[in-house]
Amino acid sequence: MLFFGTYDHNMDDKQRLTIPSKMRNKILNSTVYVSKGFEGSLEMRTEDEFEKWSSQILNLSSFNKETRMLTREIIANTHEIEIDKMGRIKIPNNLLKLASIEKSVYILGMGDRIEIWDQNSYDNYQNENSDKMEEIAETIYQGINK
Repeated sequence: MLFFGTYDHNMDDKQRLTIPSKMRNKILNSTVYVSKGFEGSLEMRTEDEFEKWSSQILNLSSFNKETRMLTREIIANTHEIEIDKMGRIKIPNNLLKLASIEKSVYILGMGDRIEIWDQNSYDNYQNENSDKMEEIAETIYQGINK
C-alpha cells in the first residue's frame, strides 16, 4: 500500500481533519497513529506501518543519548487516533502546536506514511528547498549505485 499525492484541506472548528478518500480507502481499519514528524510536520501511519517503524526506533540502544532523545521526541509525541464514520481524525492539541497547525493544511502521501503540514510552513519549506532537489537527488542516486 502506497500513499501518494498532495491534498489541500482545512481543519474544522472541532480540530478534526478529513482524510482524503483516496488515502482513507487504503487504511484497512479505523485506527491510525499520528506522530511528531520532521521539518515541522506530523506523520500518520497505519497500525501495521507504525508497529514496523516504532520497533526500528525501539530496537536502537537506549544507552545512546541521541537514541533516547529521538525516542522521547517521537514515541512520546505519538497518539493512537480513531477515524470516525465521516473519515475524520481529531488531532490532539500538543501535536497541532508542535506543527504550528491552525486551520489550513496540506496532506502529503509519502509512500508508507502520510505527512500533515501547516500550509504556510510547507510553502516556506518548499521555497527554501525546491532549488536543492536536483543536487540532493544526484547525491542520493550516486550513493545507491555504489
